[in-house]
Amino acid sequence: MKYWLLPFIALGSLSACSSDNQEKQQANDPFVEKEIPTFSPLNSGGVNLPQPDPRFNIPAEHIPTSGLQVDIRPPVNPLPIIHDSIAQFDGERASIVYPADKQAVYNLQQVARLLNEQGIAYQQENGKIITDWTSTGRADEVGNVQLRYQIEQLGNQQASALAISILQAKRDNVIFTPTVVDKQRYAAGRLNQLVGELNIAYQQQQQQLATSSNIPLNSTIATDRNGRQALIAQAGFNATWQKLAQILPSLGFSIEEENIGRGYRELKYRALDELEWRRFGVARPDLAKGEYKLQIAVVGNNTAIVFTDEDDQPLDQQQAEAVYQALQRLLAN
Repeated sequence: MKYWLLPFIALGSLSACSSDNQEKQQANDPFVEKEIPTFSPLNSGGVNLPQPDPRFNIPAEHIPTSGLQVDIRPPVNPLPIIHDSIAQFDGERASIVYPADKQAVYNLQQVARLLNEQGIAYQQENGKIITDWTSTGRADEVGNVQLRYQIEQLGNQQASALAISILQAKRDNVIFTPTVVDKQRYAAGRLNQLVGELNIAYQQQQQQLATSSNIPLNSTIATDRNGRQALIAQAGFNATWQKLAQILPSLGFSIEEENIGRGYRELKYRALDELEWRRFGVARPDLAKGEYKLQIAVVGNNTAIVFTDEDDQPLDQQQAEAVYQALQRLLAN
């Protein structure tokens, strides 16, 4: 039993030392040297020693008699989490600036989704999000510190930015004015947390898409709710979307424009010769060169693929069967 007692005592001592958030934040140093030895007056042996000039005496009231309460927590800086980004704090706002082509991942809509998942109420208008009172999320606060944040998205054709500032702060329901250090700590901390979660979700999605694009997909030709022939892939939307991006060029379709949120792609077709279509086990369809459209939609656990011409008219039966049969073979590889 004596061998177990010492570790528990040590663990209890460590817990006790770090349990008080006041101690985590502040250092109380009275600036007094302890155990200073006392000296007897110097025996000058009859020599007159120079006396101190009273003009340089430090007034007694300027000498601290007690410790100063100094917040010793390290500062929090905005981090350039996004590739090719710049993060900074300007005294009021913590912001991160990133290339405009990443707006689809890092934007106010995605931030709003995270706030909903975290149970943080907010109002959104004029390109800004104003949150209700919410905790800082830090474990080292003294009292119940709550904040109201303003989150905004800025940008132009070259770059976009997310910026966070502190609108109000209160501790134990008492409003207080945050210092510049407080503003940096809380605004930068929230910005790093939100952008970090968006970045993790994006990286995970990219890994899933990279993996799913190499998986064979089974599919069947069917009729959709509008009576059009469609190809039904037995896979989720992301896997189907990524796989199609790889195989469409093999059929002569290049992707001109796309919107993954709408499941929509504009395609340009260059006619393949008869031999190339025979490689897919079908006769060459009578497809004219030009623009076509591809709509991808979720149907339960499956994904529907529908081709139309540039006027949104469905392909005729012979064209649709040839295109969908060729896609079936390519999806299955």
